[in-house]
Amino acid sequence: MPFVELKSVVKRYGQNTVLQDVDLSIEKGEIIAVIGRSGSGKSTLLRCINGLEPVQSGEVWVDGVAVHDPRADLRALRTHVGIVFQSFNLFPHLTVERNITLGPTIVKGMPAAEAAKLALAALRKVGLEEKIHAYADELSGGQQQRVAIARSLAMSPNIMLFDEITSALDPELVGEVLRVLEEMAREGMTMLLVTHEMNFARRVASRVVFMNQGKVWEQGPAKEFFATPKTEELKSFLSSVLH
Repeated sequence: MPFVELKSVVKRYGQNTVLQDVDLSIEKGEIIAVIGRSGSGKSTLLRCINGLEPVQSGEVWVDGVAVHDPRADLRALRTHVGIVFQSFNLFPHLTVERNITLGPTIVKGMPAAEAAKLALAALRKVGLEEKIHAYADELSGGQQQRVAIARSLAMSPNIMLFDEITSALDPELVGEVLRVLEEMAREGMTMLLVTHEMNFARRVASRVVFMNQGKVWEQGPAKEFFATPKTEELKSFLSSVLH
């Protein structure tokens, strides 16, 4: 069974169908970049995978857990599924260390000393160990986003979901966040990223998925995907974003 599998997923908000018969499977260790225009269902797709949004029909499986089942233990699932949003969602009045240790100590019941070691290791991965005692609101946007990634890593997830995590950053800060993702890719983390960083998708993703009108419109290995788009919709999208 694939690590993540969506089968005929439909998601509606009222009369508005945001995801329409979506099928997608992700193997362990794959890095999937999801691209598409605003409103094509990319972010909703991520939120359905970790149960933040319930689906109206279809199936969502993550690591053997039936996320679509109302009886699924989503809280337990989310300890293994990291998600990072474009807004960093850090607590500004807490130190970087405390922002990271909250999850392991409260959700997993880990002793504080062990969680502190974990926080340091996670910060080392994102190149920010020297900021462990700083307060979140003293950091730049790029640093805050890297702390948000470290916070997710401290929960030892099996998969990481990233929702446009560079879109709120100044261009010069984008690179430092993408470097962290590249490092995670090298270490074999399974990742699903909604992104508009096409060069990053081309370089790092094992597969690119183009969403259009709430459907998986086209997908393929990154190199072929950008070189030979098969549909007019993808050609048109790529010509608008690749200047």
